[in-house]
Amino acid sequence: MGFLWKLIGILSIILVFFGSMYNLFAAEEYSKKNLNYIPAILRYIAYGIGIFCSGYVINLIVSNFA
Repeated sequence: MGFLWKLIGILSIILVFFGSMYNLFAAEEYSKKNLNYIPAILRYIAYGIGIFCSGYVINLIVSNFA
């Protein structure tokens, strides 16, 4: 049973990590095409907040499954 929980934890971390990376990629592509009026620095601040939140969620998963 312990192996199953570790597997679920690892899969959850992988899902959160790759999901957030894809979300950042999609947001950047969309903003390049449709949101030219928003300064790049504001977009990068928003991306940084998204990365921080993803890291926080991964930290919660690790502490829950450890």
